[in-house]
Amino acid sequence: NFIEKFKRGPQDIVGLDVQKTGVTAVRLSRGANGPVVQAADVLPGVETSENTDVRESSSLKLPSNLKAKHAALCVSSRMAVVKLITFPGEFTAEQEDKMIQGLGLEKPENYRISYKIVVEGRGKAESKVVVAALPEAEAALAPRWLPSGTPVPFSIEISDLAVMSAFLNGPGAGKDKVTGLIHFGADCSTLALFNKGVLALVRRLPTGSETLTAKVMESLGVDEETATGIVSDGAFDISQAVSGVVAPLVKQMIVSRDFVERRENCKIETLYLSGSLSKSNDVVNEIRSAMNLEPQGWNPFEGLNMADGALPENLAGEPWRFAAALGAGLATFEET
Repeated sequence: NFIEKFKRGPQDIVGLDVQKTGVTAVRLSRGANGPVVQAADVLPGVETSENTDVRESSSLKLPSNLKAKHAALCVSSRMAVVKLITFPGEFTAEQEDKMIQGLGLEKPENYRISYKIVVEGRGKAESKVVVAALPEAEAALAPRWLPSGTPVPFSIEISDLAVMSAFLNGPGAGKDKVTGLIHFGADCSTLALFNKGVLALVRRLPTGSETLTAKVMESLGVDEETATGIVSDGAFDISQAVSGVVAPLVKQMIVSRDFVERRENCKIETLYLSGSLSKSNDVVNEIRSAMNLEPQGWNPFEGLNMADGALPENLAGEPWRFAAALGAGLATFEET
């Protein structure tokens, strides 16, 4: 029992989704009835350039209620690659080279690559492996945000995958349902489809909230701050701009849905939206029309144990902002 005590993973961890515009933080502890959200907040952003000197204002300053012994870091990266790869029969170590080749990277040695077996194949049944590749330069940068003291960096992952971890703790875990999630990031979006709690498809698409903001700035001749407000509050008719930006994304959604429904002999029943663009009526309308489904909002904290006052009142209406940070912490507990 003494040895097992030291084999256990972190009992208290803070998930940190680091962006230039802000750092989303969620501190979790292990409880008798599952993880407990102790605190959550959005902190000022940090410089994310690899040229930043840690002696400058690049280190994270966490308030006491968000400090834990360990940190699960997640980062957004346009250069990151995430794929679901299938192999006939059981996945073996010999297939790792084929897995890396399947990522299509020009120089895989410049990436930090990891994978997780989603389905263990047996006999004629295929194995499913989700593979992630993060540029080494970006992975090496992340620990510099926590140069000394606590929390100590425990893990680094891609924000998109962290969001999926949070989703699998909620709607995606349904063993008798076929669900989809579209998470709108800043410069790319992620589509994930789950068949009875198992990942069936994942796509990273080069369209995000910044794409639409730039289009509104161009079409209306306004600055970035004004354009961001217009996208979120719906005060102007930007349906044409939305259609131009979202149309390629929607086409990929339709192709992906049809592929999964045919391959898995299933029917996508529910589609959840996450991210800032999920609050845009024009975006929701485009997706509703194309997918013939009523998009649902998603609260990643739903069903979790929450300490009193864990979520600041001014952020209660934007729970999706915490999905990646929460997912990073939950995944750490599950893996350890």
